[in-house]
Amino acid sequence: MKEVRSNLLRFCIRRPLLFDRRRIRNIFLFMIFVSMIPLLQRAMTAIRVRKHSSMKRTHAISTPPTLSFEDPELAMRNLNRTMWTIADFKQNVDCELLTDPYLYHYDQKKTRQAENWTFVDENFVFVSESYVNGTQRTVCQDIKDNFAFLEYPLSPEELQFPLAFGLLVHSDATQPQNQFCIAVDANADRQFKEQMFLLGSCFSNIFVMITPAVTWCGFSVLQGVYSCVEYLAKLPDDWKYYQYLSGVDLPLKTNLEMVRIFKQLNGSFNSGIYDLEESRRQNGKPSPLPLWKSSLSATFSRESAHFMLKSRLVQQTYKYLRSTFCPDETFWTTIAGNPHLLQMPGGFNATLWKEKLTGVWDKKHRRRGEKLRFKKREFGPYQPETYYISRYQVWNNYNFRKLRAQCHGIFAQESCVYGVRDLTTLINRPELVAHKFYMEYQPAAYFCLYEKVRKRALDRNFKFDVSAYGELPGPKLLSGTPFEKVKFGSPAGYVYY
Repeated sequence: MKEVRSNLLRFCIRRPLLFDRRRIRNIFLFMIFVSMIPLLQRAMTAIRVRKHSSMKRTHAISTPPTLSFEDPELAMRNLNRTMWTIADFKQNVDCELLTDPYLYHYDQKKTRQAENWTFVDENFVFVSESYVNGTQRTVCQDIKDNFAFLEYPLSPEELQFPLAFGLLVHSDATQPQNQFCIAVDANADRQFKEQMFLLGSCFSNIFVMITPAVTWCGFSVLQGVYSCVEYLAKLPDDWKYYQYLSGVDLPLKTNLEMVRIFKQLNGSFNSGIYDLEESRRQNGKPSPLPLWKSSLSATFSRESAHFMLKSRLVQQTYKYLRSTFCPDETFWTTIAGNPHLLQMPGGFNATLWKEKLTGVWDKKHRRRGEKLRFKKREFGPYQPETYYISRYQVWNNYNFRKLRAQCHGIFAQESCVYGVRDLTTLINRPELVAHKFYMEYQPAAYFCLYEKVRKRALDRNFKFDVSAYGELPGPKLLSGTPFEKVKFGSPAGYVYY
């Protein structure tokens, strides 16, 4: 295991689809949008994995001993250069128009042109020359230069508040102050594994592990993700908050925005709450804790992660879920939402929250004429509309249709795959990440959102206020605010997804 630094971030990666670059991109995006991940994977296929001495860890990129920070103007030029290497993208896709809610409606020709644009990896221009200006280059240098990696943090605030993100890589993955843990599916092909280990060779803040074969709704999904949480929690690095990313997610927030949002969360555990179907339980065997349904996408503090490792009840619950269906959708809220049995740092009372979200608590305690607070629907880029902010996902069900939540893309497994016409909605969402994007379906949506968020990260004059996240139930209750005075936002009522 490689030596780690105290100011780095980590990621665990899981990829249930083909376009792994997307996953990796997601990671880099979160970490200050260091590189073009989806392209990275594809381009790495074109580079032969050279096995020579220069690939040893002694050549890995490391944080310099002196405090230096990235030049935003230089980083912007590098980003623009990288975007232009995507064949026909800039020529056919007008991202500024597509992300402007007042303009894109009036130019249907350009909108359709963007919808019809396809990403062809064979056409991706990747410079991999042996010598540049008389200096021999390595594969690592090629990757760094072609994908606009940042060598330094963008600000002291981000350096002092490192984060941890988790992904799980299933098939065909920086920012310098962060660390990465990449969990690679054992079933992934040899070339993909080589690419992942190549990343570990090039960057000293990337750790690669092999996890058991990943199957949909199998225990291996939770196993891969939790293995990375365990690894991260044992690090001496002082990361502050953890966020899971799926291989088809894309961050809606810059690294600096996330840092400030997590500060507002103040150690609270953010996950969805819903009843677990009886079919997902072990027949005849009681669970160590009352089971709740949630999303695999959750946000929690370093203290919570450290507690998981030491808690016997958490380990018993983890083992119990081995024989259940879709345990990855059962774990987080189960261990965070039962305070009478398990005092998870930053946790919450899921039973009490359910009463609030279903309206039961309000009906018992409200005065005549007072409206249920969870019925309101108000949101903006930094104004959450619901208690659950880890992920924005649109489902093809009654609750989302009732909210008029639109999907201008297509549905896959009843979940929206965003398209070009969803961009104006996505840039206005307050959640941390958006799920989901497919590279085979309107990839311009992915690249435009990626470019938009990363450019915002490089704009040091961009002002934003995230104080509304501090008004969420989790941080308010942790601060000692009485339950009856806490505002619960959930326009869909009890359904978080």
